Amino acid sequence: MWRFLAAAGIGFLIVHLVKMMRLYLVLMEHKIGMFQFVRLYLSTTFVNLVVPFKLGEVFRIFSIYRTTKLWQVGILSVLVDRFFDLFALLCVLLPFDLLKGEGISVITGVLFVGLVVISLFYFFFPSTYLYLNRYIIRYKTSKRSLLLLRGLEITKNWYEYAKNLMQGRFPLIIATSFVGWVAEVVTLSFLSKSQNISFSAQDFATYMSAIFIQNNNPILKTYTLYGAIVIGTVTVVAFTIYLIMQFKNQGRGVSEG
Repeated sequence: MWRFLAAAGIGFLIVHLVKMMRLYLVLMEHKIGMFQFVRLYLSTTFVNLVVPFKLGEVFRIFSIYRTTKLWQVGILSVLVDRFFDLFALLCVLLPFDLLKGEGISVITGVLFVGLVVISLFYFFFPSTYLYLNRYIIRYKTSKRSLLLLRGLEITKNWYEYAKNLMQGRFPLIIATSFVGWVAEVVTLSFLSKSQNISFSAQDFATYMSAIFIQNNNPILKTYTLYGAIVIGTVTVVAFTIYLIMQFKNQGRGVSEG
């Protein structure tokens, strides 16, 4: 039991190390200090684990905004991170659904449709924007048309923010997303063995459904509990190291003065 539990703990750290790398790739152009970024990730991840329905993402948006001073970056960085996370998850869920032999699950179907719609919007927005912009300027002169132009400009600005968060980093962001989910599946397998809980393709699909509807799934409850303990412990250690370093730096400043 203990060796499986230890392996699950190491696996959980690997999962979040990879996810932290992915978020750093998204935010790297904003030049957040490494230690500051680690503290941001750990604190927001802990909140995400203990607050249901992924409402902790709101706290992450606020934390990134507070760090970068840009609401667009706070919102879009979390959305971009979630998009690639769900894209990789979809690629993992499809084989599991096929192994079950019961067809595509509702969760997989919803993810597929949602990601396709978002992808189409992203790829076709530039040409659509140019067409609508020219059309409204040429043929529309009402107040409503001015509002539409304003709305188009705002949407274009947000699109540019999102594009800058991903430009040149697609392969690395996708790679970290895949590695993160593969590591999570392995971690769940070890954790299930340590608790004598069944973990098959059907169980993984049930686990994923439980994340979205927050039911009393035993794997989800165990993973969340142990995850909160691990991340909480690492967060306390990181903040303690930070405070010690700050205290030492203040001490040096006083002695030099």
